[in-house]
Amino acid sequence: MSRNGIRTALIPAVVVALGIPLSLSGQEDTLRYEVGRALPPTVEGRPLVPMTLEEAIARALELNLDIQTARLSPQIQEYSLSAAESVFDPTLGATLGYNNSTNLPTSQLDGGAQVTNQRSTYNASISKLFPWYGGRLSANFNNGRTETDNTFTTRNPSYSSTLSFNYTQPLLSGFKTDNQRTALKTQEIQGEITDLQLVNRVESIKYQVYAAYWGLRATIEQIEIQRQSLALAQELLAQNRIRVSLGTMSELQVVQAEAQVASAEQALLNAEVQWRNQELGFKSLLVGGADDPLFQQTVNPVDLPTIEGGDVDIQAAIDTALEQRTDLRQQRRQRQISVLDLAVVENNVLPSLNLTAGYSLQGVGGDLYSRSELGGDPILIEEGGYKDGLKSLWNRDAPTWNFSLNFSYPIGNFGAKANRERARLQLQQTDLALRNQELSVVTQVTNAGLAVNDGFLQVQAAQRSREVAERNAQIELTRFRVGAATNYEVTQAQNDLTLSRLSELRALLNYVNAIAEFDLVQRVGG
Repeated sequence: MSRNGIRTALIPAVVVALGIPLSLSGQEDTLRYEVGRALPPTVEGRPLVPMTLEEAIARALELNLDIQTARLSPQIQEYSLSAAESVFDPTLGATLGYNNSTNLPTSQLDGGAQVTNQRSTYNASISKLFPWYGGRLSANFNNGRTETDNTFTTRNPSYSSTLSFNYTQPLLSGFKTDNQRTALKTQEIQGEITDLQLVNRVESIKYQVYAAYWGLRATIEQIEIQRQSLALAQELLAQNRIRVSLGTMSELQVVQAEAQVASAEQALLNAEVQWRNQELGFKSLLVGGADDPLFQQTVNPVDLPTIEGGDVDIQAAIDTALEQRTDLRQQRRQRQISVLDLAVVENNVLPSLNLTAGYSLQGVGGDLYSRSELGGDPILIEEGGYKDGLKSLWNRDAPTWNFSLNFSYPIGNFGAKANRERARLQLQQTDLALRNQELSVVTQVTNAGLAVNDGFLQVQAAQRSREVAERNAQIELTRFRVGAATNYEVTQAQNDLTLSRLSELRALLNYVNAIAEFDLVQRVGG
């Protein structure tokens, strides 16, 4: 392994025993640890499925339940945005009514001893709030039909039609912004936040898959290391038994070798337990449910990481993180929402001054009667109906214009002013929180960069320690063959070799994960 990007296994022992015999019986080649040679333990009834890191990530992006859940959030947010936009949709209204009333007279001018009026109404309206300057437009088309036995009426039945338009424009409070427009802009920003949250979740799951993949690879290699340790212990036990049978070694040496074999068997069992747990955790990231067939398979992670030396550029990483980190971008958009809220409450402090303009047309239709005298017999002079009223509207026979200014202002307006000061303080809190988060990001990226640099040095140190342990184990084995070393010294050297291999494995795993975390903290944050 070198700084020039030599491909190596996830475990240090992959390159450890090159050319160094460790066996007592000359079977050094069978005990050597080669890159990528280790396979997962065989489980009956479970096929072995090779899987690359890219395939694992692609599977997680498609099936992972957390990602599937997170992908629904933007769709939900789209409906929230649509609901906010609906405030500015036109509103249609319609009224159908009928009224039949009989009135008892109190005067000769009431039109009869008993007057009955029948009135039908047919009204329609449309109104719309505009998303700019807070204006509201409404239009009403009202129609009525009245039939009566009043002796003074000149149109019976009579038809009335009215068409009116009204526009109200805020001039102070509600002109620049209002609650409806702020709610719409807030939902638009919230949609961006939801998208960032999805990116954050996806990247976090990818990192978990990355770490779990190499963790699984490491547990497989750890099993192989423990198998080699067990093989060495069993070989030593076999040699000791031969020597005991030849009378050149005491029975105590055999008992010590048996203890070493038992310890190695327990270590191998523990390694297999760790592998099963790690594989289960890895699979849970890649499946879409408890019935996924992957649970009935054994995954073999076939990729090997590339180790490249050299210090990382921490300052460049900090600059990237301050610009691209999803949590910072979310916090900045939250600040935009706080600015919108402040603008609303500041606008609410202003007096309410509304300009209202209206235009209406009226039309009347129906049979027109003339009476020779007050209350005399009606004489039809012109037939008419509903169309006469519409014609009158079209000809604009009876137009009406109106303009008004409406002013209101609560004396003191203490409530609105208190809300404004509260919003200002909340914006200050948001700014301070953002600054604190930026400081935290700088710290995280710096620590992650230092971890990469330190991790590479740890890998190099672990490699050197393992190389020394290999040479020491070989020397002790050679001395043991000629009777210059004790059984304990050989056992200790073998234990040191196993520990150094495991230490290099952990160092390499930590380095690989440190690189992934360094990349992650530049883009996403929790």
